[in-house]
Amino acid sequence: MSDTARKVFPVESVLALVVGKDGVDVKEIAGFVAGRTVVCDTCAKAVGPFAATWLARCFPKFMDLEWKEGQSWDAFVNNGRSLLGDNVSLPSMDGHTKAMVDQVLDFLGEVYDSMVAQTSAATAFEERVRALEPAEARAEALSKKVDELEAKIKTLNADIGGLRRQTAEYQGKVAVNHDDLLLNIKDAIKDGLKGMVMAGGAGAALAASGDEAVAEALDENAVPDDFGFGASGSNSDGFGF
Repeated sequence: MSDTARKVFPVESVLALVVGKDGVDVKEIAGFVAGRTVVCDTCAKAVGPFAATWLARCFPKFMDLEWKEGQSWDAFVNNGRSLLGDNVSLPSMDGHTKAMVDQVLDFLGEVYDSMVAQTSAATAFEERVRALEPAEARAEALSKKVDELEAKIKTLNADIGGLRRQTAEYQGKVAVNHDDLLLNIKDAIKDGLKGMVMAGGAGAALAASGDEAVAEALDENAVPDDFGFGASGSNSDGFGF
């Protein structure tokens, strides 16, 4: 293995990669050890256990280090410095270790790409929802107006129904009875004729008393015997009752 295939890293970064310490960017060192680009912190943490095995092969002293939960990080780094020095020259993985890391990173890469695509789709969907919010507000306002109009239509239909019932009650009540109308007309004519006949009688009395002028006037206004409705005249040509 040539020196060009090696790279020097601070021992603190190497230990952070191996134990998967949070808050430390170890993508660069993980990518170098794995011999490929590492794009996310999750992938870098996945490289950690394989890196520990690889370091144990390259640096047997590394086996003497032990990380325990709750242990002081500074104390752990100081132990690493005492065993490995301040910096560590690391080679890239090869052989079976490299093959296993590639499988894991290939899978995680697919998952990562899927997450990126889903995140992008979700972002686009959120933008579309925000763009549609004004239209949804207008649609809601129109829906309320439609509801109000439907309520008014129901009220109008109820009023129209009431008017129809009232109209039905008056149907046939204002029809003209032609027989009664004709009878009333005949009665009125008869009453008029009676007045005229009485006037004729008064004229005869005046004539007997010698007022010839008045008698002549009354005689001119007298009703002929053949006047009336129906065939009551002497020649059956008139009309009378």
